Amino acid sequence: MVDFWYNHFNVDAGKGRDRLWVGAYEQQAIRPYALARFRDLLGATAHHPAMQYYLDNFQNRADSRPDAQGNIRGLNENYARELMELHTLGVDGGYTQQDVIALARILSGWGFSRAGQQTDNNFGFYFNPKRHDSSDKVFLGHTIKGGGEAEGEEALDILAQSPATARHVSYQIAQYFVSDRPPSSLVNHLTQRYLATDGNIREVLNTLFH
Repeated sequence: MVDFWYNHFNVDAGKGRDRLWVGAYEQQAIRPYALARFRDLLGATAHHPAMQYYLDNFQNRADSRPDAQGNIRGLNENYARELMELHTLGVDGGYTQQDVIALARILSGWGFSRAGQQTDNNFGFYFNPKRHDSSDKVFLGHTIKGGGEAEGEEALDILAQSPATARHVSYQIAQYFVSDRPPSSLVNHLTQRYLATDGNIREVLNTLFH
């Protein structure tokens, strides 16, 4: 399952600083949550510097702010797009370009700590309120009030609880263990188990193997 999830939430060691972080990424963000709730795993990968760097979210900042200047400015949609397309909903998960933009705005200011910046976690995650778009957003039909870092946590909750995410993850697990084209009845069973257990990975696997 560590191998499965590392592939699902992949980062490339060949990209700059990620060559320094990949070991810590597996140990801190993947392995402890490989049989936990999907939401916990999703949150751990979202906060890790390896993911923030690989998909450029550390460069994501609100370009409407008066202090949006220098070499890093403007929204970067890379992580927001991959978060929905690959990590959660799937390419056919029902999101739009406006949802990508909204999620990028929600995740603006998420990054990793630099010299002199204090962080209260072991990963090195850092939220910079000066780079955050603090306005209200509409994401996947949900209104998310401007609330800083908490907006991102709310968006991750929405994504983890989505039936589209349940199906996407269930399909990939069935594909990994059973067949490149798993039976739809099996995928449906796993999807329902995911939704009934709030994304409990161990319970989804228990259903699969039985």
